[in-house]
Amino acid sequence: MGREGWIKRRMVTVWLVTVLLFCFQVQLQAVELRYATGFEAHEENGVTLLTVYRPWAGLKADFHYLLKKRGEKTPPGYEECQVVEVPVRSMVVLSTPAIGFLTKLDALDTLVGFSAPSRLNSEFVHRAVKEGRVAAVGEGSNLRVEKVLSLSPEIVFSFATGSFRDSHPKLMEAGLKVGLVAEYMENHPLGWAEWIKYFGLFVGKEAQAEKIFNGVEQRYNSLAEKVAALPKENKPTVITGAPFNGEWFVAGGKSFLAHLFADAGADYLWKDSSYGGSKPVDVEMIFARGQNADCWFNPGSWKSVAEGRAVDMRFQYFKAMQERRIYNNNRRANTSGGNDYWESGVIAPDVILADMVSIFHPELVPEHKLYYYTRLPEK
Repeated sequence: MGREGWIKRRMVTVWLVTVLLFCFQVQLQAVELRYATGFEAHEENGVTLLTVYRPWAGLKADFHYLLKKRGEKTPPGYEECQVVEVPVRSMVVLSTPAIGFLTKLDALDTLVGFSAPSRLNSEFVHRAVKEGRVAAVGEGSNLRVEKVLSLSPEIVFSFATGSFRDSHPKLMEAGLKVGLVAEYMENHPLGWAEWIKYFGLFVGKEAQAEKIFNGVEQRYNSLAEKVAALPKENKPTVITGAPFNGEWFVAGGKSFLAHLFADAGADYLWKDSSYGGSKPVDVEMIFARGQNADCWFNPGSWKSVAEGRAVDMRFQYFKAMQERRIYNNNRRANTSGGNDYWESGVIAPDVILADMVSIFHPELVPEHKLYYYTRLPEK
């Protein structure tokens, strides 16, 4: 064989190796994750192995799932996994954000039960309850396990906090498959949204989930880049929360809310705190640090400035209250308390960001109308 033939044969060999390596890589990676850190999925032996990490604060153990195509055999060696046939045909949901993900994936037709449908914003679910297609099953210590069993769901999606009130131990003891949802543990807004890929795996809509998330990511980052170009000194100061039962919970500097404020061009006064999520903060400290804040966000259930002033007369000395720059995320809440911010909002951080930018820097989004947030009226 001449030199030319040897070169051609070597080129073919390299090409085949490259193709095999590419196929092997694709086979291993079931979904690509760029922000979410609470789960991962890869393919092995013809099945998808899904792991949920730290579904609640302080937990070191992980939860493992084996997702296999309907009717196929389960390969040996995965005894520690909950085995779920996909796409799932029926489910009970105990997590409000899960409804937002399933709605976006056009997969609500698989829903047969929810913890407390009256607290949801979803018109689809309210209609399904009236028509008898979705049942109320309770939650926590009021969970009706017998009712869940009677619905014969292929899986129950629930969240957990590490509390004795958590539902998943009782459900698993009853022999039910439980998918833990932990998007609330993510610290980046796009990390929350990326959990749509988790649900896409269960309902057989991985490609649709990827497409939806890519659009959200592009819109979010595009707007954040516009904000980043603004002068650093042009940042309104912000405080969050309100006292409830003697405690004032404040979002930490590593929380998704702090990320949103930063990307929206605001100076969050607790940005330097090292925790994610929310923690109770001494009320006197908030009075001292937040009295001169330009804006006040997410004051619990308040629907007016007067309602907030009635909680504590000292609030009248807050700059944000004097200038009526108090904003709550309840624009899309219904009369029964269902707030769409916690449903569709989890897969729409780009819209939440646009709301905030419209409040802090309206010149950047002149056509945007507030969708989740509202500026509280005086009365």
